[in-house]
Amino acid sequence: MSAAVELLQRAAAGEHVMLPADLARKLLAAANDGEVATALGLGLAQRVRMRNAALVEAARVLSTDGCTTWQTAARLAQAARRFERALLPALQAGQALTLTPHEAALWRAYQVRGTRMLRSPRKLYSLLMLEG
Repeated sequence: MSAAVELLQRAAAGEHVMLPADLARKLLAAANDGEVATALGLGLAQRVRMRNAALVEAARVLSTDGCTTWQTAARLAQAARRFERALLPALQAGQALTLTPHEAALWRAYQVRGTRMLRSPRKLYSLLMLEG
C-alpha cells in the first residue's frame, strides 16, 4: 500500500495527518468537482474565494512597481490571456513546467472548477478593489 493511501486512510479514521504538498494540491484540485467538493464542504462560495485569492496573489506579483489598481487589472488580464494561450494547454495535459510566481497563482485560479475565470480588466479591477 502506498504512503499516500495510508495517510488518507489515517485521515479518514479521524487522525490528524500532515499531507505532502503535492498530494494536498491534487486533493484540492479534485475537490473542485461534485462529490469530493461536497464531502470537503467546498461550496461555490468557497471555490470563488479560492479563485479570487489566487487572482489577487497574481496581481500583487504583477504590481510590485507601485502601479495603479487599473494598471494592475490590465496587466493581470493580459497575463491571463498569455497564460491561457501558452501554458494552460500544457499544464492541463499534465506537463510539469517551471512557472513564475504570477503564473503559479494563475494556474491555481484556473484549477478551481465550477467558477468562471475573470478575464476582463473591468471585472479584475472590481475584484482588486474589493479584495485588495
